[in-house]
Amino acid sequence: MIKDILSLVANIPTPQFFVTADIIKHSSEEPKGIEHFILQKLDDIKNGAKARKYAFRESGWQINFTFFPTNQVVDKRYALMNKMIKEKKKIR
Repeated sequence: MIKDILSLVANIPTPQFFVTADIIKHSSEEPKGIEHFILQKLDDIKNGAKARKYAFRESGWQINFTFFPTNQVVDKRYALMNKMIKEKKKIR
């Protein structure tokens, strides 16, 4: 089911944004509102919302979506390098 959800996310049209999905919790029940959630958050961003990371929770799932604009440099708060540095510190 995870593969199906990632495929769904990849096929949602998000012009000017690249969307990542980080699955935190999953269940055997299929969440139904992912597409609506993503499109609503995309609309919020286009209308001035500053946040780029949103948590979707439904049917036992938690998926964190991050919206990266494709026309500008990624803000350091959302850069993958920061996540890797944090993970490396946890290992030590």
